[in-house]
Amino acid sequence: MRRAPAVAALFAALATLASTTPAEAQDVAGTWELSWETPRGAQTVTFVFAQDGMNVTGTAQMRMGEVAIKNGMLHGDQLTFSLELGMGDRTMTQTFAATVTGDTLEGKITTPRGENPFKGARKIT
Repeated sequence: MRRAPAVAALFAALATLASTTPAEAQDVAGTWELSWETPRGAQTVTFVFAQDGMNVTGTAQMRMGEVAIKNGMLHGDQLTFSLELGMGDRTMTQTFAATVTGDTLEGKITTPRGENPFKGARKIT
């Protein structure tokens, strides 16, 4: 008799999991403007993304020039990628993680100095 409540709870949990739908796959190909705050003020960078299934490649137009996007992946509406920035003989990696909703995205940048929120929008031409 003690099993009945546990079995009922298990079925309820399974029913809830079955009724949740995964996030709809997004298309990030194109030109985007991403903005975030830095200790030196607001920064806006133009990104050009190309997408092949879940793989995302492209470039970022940084102050120091064009930087290739690395490790780009899109799982449903979750976009992740990194930039490796050269500073003389040193490098710094910025890792981006965002939720994509149509022509906008919002997420966080992780660097050795901490995390910053960012927002972005697709440039419609």
